[in-house]
Amino acid sequence: MKAKPNTDQFKLKKDPSAFLEGGAADAADRAEKPQPAAVTPPAPTAQPVAEAKVHREQKVFRLPLDLIDALKRESYERSVKTRARVTETELVEQALRAFLNV
Repeated sequence: MKAKPNTDQFKLKKDPSAFLEGGAADAADRAEKPQPAAVTPPAPTAQPVAEAKVHREQKVFRLPLDLIDALKRESYERSVKTRARVTETELVEQALRAFLNV
């Protein structure tokens, strides 16, 4: 007969229902950690629009299948060419910014 497994490793540091307290448990955890010495942040560099911290909201459009296929194909080809992920959302955003001069 097998012995009961040791479940001590699965005990959580925080109470799972602590979120009901409005994040008080998280704030207490943050307060306990020592703050590192002040470090001068590096000079800001120009970031592409896709990487910038921008508030985004979802907008749903119905597009013709030929545009959808072209968008998927372009996204894939740019991803292969640059060896970095290029999303369809980035392509649509770039196209809209160019069209609207924003």
